[in-house]
Formats: sequence, structure tokens, C-alpha cells
Amino acid sequence: MKRLVVGLAGGVASGKSTVAAFFRKKGARVIDADVIGHEILDLPRIRARLVRAWGRGILRDGRVDRAELARAAFRSRASAGRLNRIVHPAILRTILREIRAARGWAILDAALLFESGCDALCDRVVFVDAPRTLRIRRAASRGWSRGELARRERLQWPASVKRRRADYVIDNTGSKSRTERQIESVRDELRRFR
Repeated sequence: MKRLVVGLAGGVASGKSTVAAFFRKKGARVIDADVIGHEILDLPRIRARLVRAWGRGILRDGRVDRAELARAAFRSRASAGRLNRIVHPAILRTILREIRAARGWAILDAALLFESGCDALCDRVVFVDAPRTLRIRRAASRGWSRGELARRERLQWPASVKRRRADYVIDNTGSKSRTERQIESVRDELRRFR
């Protein structure tokens, strides 16, 4: 069976995880770059480099506190770039291992899919779209302020650029059943590439 790698892109709090969960329910192997990133933070060599870059204040009980790291690292593009240079190579190695282990469908859920160049690993890319007002509400449910959302958005490519680069767009504005119908339609089209 031919492996098909599908990347998921979208704006912050657009609902990529919802789309990934649907694909998982249909039997796809979901490779969650965010989960991998969290695991990478526990590697001693990565933790040591992060502490050298931002100080011991990013640690809680000897482990990297993601919220503190985010506050320190997402202050500027230069600082975020430094974080990416520290963690992305290890994340990429893990993603590549996961893709090689996949049979059938592999869904790569990565917030920085295009920015990191991981779109090159994908046969097709799906962009998950949602208006900013809805993304603000979703981000607030995660405990993020509008300022936090805006800060994270500034460190990513504009949603309009990601949308243009994608092969498919899923509008995650309406009901769950409406989103699922769109995912099914995309899934039917993707079957042609297997």
C-alpha cells in the first residue's frame, strides 16, 4: 500500500487538531509536531541549550515550563528563530522516523508546516481555515489573551499565504458535521493519489 503524507496547516486556533482527530478516527496515523516538540523539550541536551539561551527561569521542577519558555522565546522573531534552531532539527528527525513507520495515510499536524519547510515532506497540504473572531474565542478557551494570539500570529506566515500554498481548504467555521463533510470530501479526493 502506497503511503500518502498529508500536511495540515492553518492559522493559530483554526482547528487543525479537530481535523487531525477526524483523520485518526478514519485510520490515519497522525504525526503531531506539537506533541513531538513537547517530548523534545525533555531531552537533556535540548533542555541545556534552552537554559543557556533563556536562563533557569524557564524551568519548573527541573523540566522546561512551556509557558515560561513561550514568554521568553516569543518576544521577537529573532528569539523565536533561536528557539526553532534549537528544537526543530530534533523535531524533524522524529517526524521523518514517524513518516517512515507509517503505512497508508500519515497526517502531519504542524503549526509551522510551511515555515519549517515540512510541507516538502507532504504529498498534499490541507489548510484549515476559520475567521479571526472565531480563532480569538478558541484561543481564549485555551487561556490565551488576544495579545498572546496576536504575538503568535506575528511569528507565523500570514494565513492568506498558507491558504494559497495549500492544495485543499477546509472551512472550520460551522458545525462539526459540516466540517466532517468537508474532510470526507477532501479524503475522497486524496484517495486518488494513493
